[in-house]
Amino acid sequence: MHTVYQFVVQHGYSILFGAMFAHQIGLPIPGPLFLLAAGALAAAGKLGINTAFLLATIACVLADWVWYEAGQRRGIKILHFIHGLSRDPEFHNRRAQEIFAKYGPHLLLIAKFVPGLDAVAPPLAGTTRTSRLCFLVFDAVGAGVYSMAYGGIGYVFSHDLDRAAAYVARLGSLLAGLAVATVSIYALGKLVRSHCWRRSAN
Repeated sequence: MHTVYQFVVQHGYSILFGAMFAHQIGLPIPGPLFLLAAGALAAAGKLGINTAFLLATIACVLADWVWYEAGQRRGIKILHFIHGLSRDPEFHNRRAQEIFAKYGPHLLLIAKFVPGLDAVAPPLAGTTRTSRLCFLVFDAVGAGVYSMAYGGIGYVFSHDLDRAAAYVARLGSLLAGLAVATVSIYALGKLVRSHCWRRSAN
């Protein structure tokens, strides 16, 4: 964590943007740790918190857009590429498609909190021909929440980033669960409203 912090201290916004883009494009860069460091530096007045969150969000969306366009152009082949090193790529491909078919682009709101899902959600949006506008809106909201969540933890625990990093590791599944619950409640609300509208129309 100290090394990441020093990188952000030395290079500021540029390293934050580059690290978040690289993390989201699929390189082994610890994106959440860079967000923690940015949040801590914002608490110390060395970075602007709004600028840091905005740049991190843009970096994530740009990287996801690359995968979205790959999904549109390459179709299901892109999932085979992503899952190529797994034990059962066909199972993982099928499972990913089933999940996206169930939740649609709303899945982009929580994808970054769920390891594995963050890699397949953008190309899946492309393969299913989700419109670019719809993809960008949902992905931007999801990336913004992701950036603020981890950056906010770094801001609050700026005096002890090692503890913050430990909390992030433990709370990852909790954040994912809360995100899934939020999307599920939203989807349920839409179903209820749609059902009520159909009944009133009849």
